[in-house]
Amino acid sequence: MKRLIMTLLVSNFLTLVCIAHAEAQPLTIDDCMRYAVENSTTVGKQRLAADDNKANYQEAIASLFPSVNAEVAGGLNFGRGIDPATNTYTNVTTFGNTYGIGASVPLFDGLKGINTMRAMKVARQKGLVDTQIAQDEVAMQTLSAYMDVVYYTEAVKIANEQLEASRKTLELVRRQESLGTKSAADVAEIESQEANYDYLLTTEENNLALAYIKLREVMNYPQGEQLAIETNINLEALPTATSERALLDYALANNPKIIASRHATEQSRLNLAKAKGSYSPSLYLYGGYNTSYYIDFDNKAAYDPFGTQFRNNRGGYVQLSLSIPIFNGLSARSSKRRAANAYRSAQLEQVAVERAVESEVSQTWQQMQGFGKQYVQGEKKVSAAQLAYDGAERKFENGLISALDLQTAANTLLQAKSDKLRARLQYIVKSRMVDYYNGIPLIQNSKFKIQN
Repeated sequence: MKRLIMTLLVSNFLTLVCIAHAEAQPLTIDDCMRYAVENSTTVGKQRLAADDNKANYQEAIASLFPSVNAEVAGGLNFGRGIDPATNTYTNVTTFGNTYGIGASVPLFDGLKGINTMRAMKVARQKGLVDTQIAQDEVAMQTLSAYMDVVYYTEAVKIANEQLEASRKTLELVRRQESLGTKSAADVAEIESQEANYDYLLTTEENNLALAYIKLREVMNYPQGEQLAIETNINLEALPTATSERALLDYALANNPKIIASRHATEQSRLNLAKAKGSYSPSLYLYGGYNTSYYIDFDNKAAYDPFGTQFRNNRGGYVQLSLSIPIFNGLSARSSKRRAANAYRSAQLEQVAVERAVESEVSQTWQQMQGFGKQYVQGEKKVSAAQLAYDGAERKFENGLISALDLQTAANTLLQAKSDKLRARLQYIVKSRMVDYYNGIPLIQNSKFKIQN
């Protein structure tokens, strides 16, 4: 009885869980992008790298301040030695220790420390921008994968509609064949058409399953958990950019990839300045304060107590150290040369990134314009193709056209619907990308803004 009750309770609980899961609110594109960024291993690793850059920057700042060290040393000496008073060998056991504190201050090092700190500051800034780039790339990949799911969801619907229409036509033709108004060839032609649409439906269903797998992968979403998304997407408003030129100007000044390349160039310049500093003299200031304690265990009375020695043995020192590089095996020259090459390479890479972003933005703008026009034309094509198919269907029923002509009209309608769907979704994607290039974040959430 107890086992029965427990089984019923568990069963009811699982049923409730399944119902709640099934009724879960479908994820929007923004939900999917947020989830993807939050769970991305790539973004996570980049955030850790950015944190390393922050630690390196703090370390570089600390290196400019005085270095202070406290030291305590003690030693026990034992063995035979000569007694100065008797000039004879004797066993001696002594103990001594020292206490001190010292500091060193870099007064001048050819600005190597300053330039290192500046380079680390730029590296930290670049790390933050790189994190933003990683987030944006994951969001873009999610946007593309999401739209593929939407496309194939609608493609399955379109293929299913065409299959159902073909089956109705097949039923009609078979009845007409039994009445003698249609031939067996007509039936075979429509059966072939139905088989093609059935095959197309299977293909689109498989494409939809693969699209979901890809979306899960991009989002880092568990493959074993249900993923439901909102597939009803309306056309969005026109992007905020007023012209292609305005969009390009903004992107060239503010695009994260360009900002990251500029940071890389500046970091290379500072590394070159640091390498040049190796040719300069270095001046350091050293200072310290110490005291000591000493005792002979065989003659303790000969030495003052610890407290007295600690006070009386105190002393200090101040030292200036100047180091002038004369010859270092050409290592400084080689380092400078490598740093100069790295700086020039960074400059060339910055130009390449700027040109790439410029091309990318222009292409996206033109694609948005093109897909917008294609969508408008696609609506007209679908309306015309639907009218043509309806007319062809009536003519076929009256024996005025062949089954092949009807199939041609059906295929034209199918292609028109598919083209319209693709143009609509691509227009939405490109519009969102244009807004991104114009400074509107892909993810509207302060959580994903990079903090200094």
